Amino acid sequence: MVVPSTRRRWLRAAAALAAAPHLLARSAKPTGRIVVGCEANLQDSGFIASITQAMARDTGLAVDWRPGPSGALLPALERGELHAALTGAPDTEALLERQGLVHDRRVVALTDHVLVGPAPRKATKKQPASGDPAGVAGGRDIAAALARVAAAGGQQQALYFAHADAGASRIVEQSAWTAAGPQPIGEWLRTAASGPQSALREAAAANGYALVERGIWLAHGKGSGLAVLVEGDPRLATTYRVMRSFRVSHPAGKLFASWLSGPVAGQAIDGFGRGYRGAV
Repeated sequence: MVVPSTRRRWLRAAAALAAAPHLLARSAKPTGRIVVGCEANLQDSGFIASITQAMARDTGLAVDWRPGPSGALLPALERGELHAALTGAPDTEALLERQGLVHDRRVVALTDHVLVGPAPRKATKKQPASGDPAGVAGGRDIAAALARVAAAGGQQQALYFAHADAGASRIVEQSAWTAAGPQPIGEWLRTAASGPQSALREAAAANGYALVERGIWLAHGKGSGLAVLVEGDPRLATTYRVMRSFRVSHPAGKLFASWLSGPVAGQAIDGFGRGYRGAV
């Protein structure tokens, strides 16, 4: 026979178990703005500010953007700390999608990266030729260009500044270096500080080379003394996609993803320019 005090404790426990699913549902139910992680390149290039204005005019949606490197945003999305994310890490995105940890993945914008470095100057009667010690200007093959930068670096004639963060630029950069051959090492190969602009800024200060997203270059490259030396290689292409978390949802999540990958957003992205093209 169950004594009264024990019975009361049992009833309280049963009631708590019965309420648990509802409590979980309430804790997961978002309120207010939709929280979206965005690749830091997109924030620093001005892309996010531009698309936010267009979205507000067309839909009235309020977005709490959380910029960061794609490699950090996707684990946060998986954990349910974000409702959605706009990233440029295709392999990781596809893996999470196959595992059922993200869904509603759609292409939003296309762009590319460029290799920048010391602007080449032809010889004159008063001055010898200067700039571009690796001799890569005008090339299209990024692997061949990086191999030449490494060779010049090994002869103490060039410096290269790599990205520190696990963002879209480092993903493109590592793929390009892999195509160039064995992993390069040496004093000439330096890691820039954290942040999308750091590699560009430090390369400009040291008259070195860096691989940067075109949007970052067009927003911050003017007056750097550097120039675009290599562009157009398909391996430098970057695609940004939006996706939503399976762990949390927001009432506006579907509308957000649909709009961002749709024709109105595409027109806004094309109008913004800076190397970005809408998916539609």
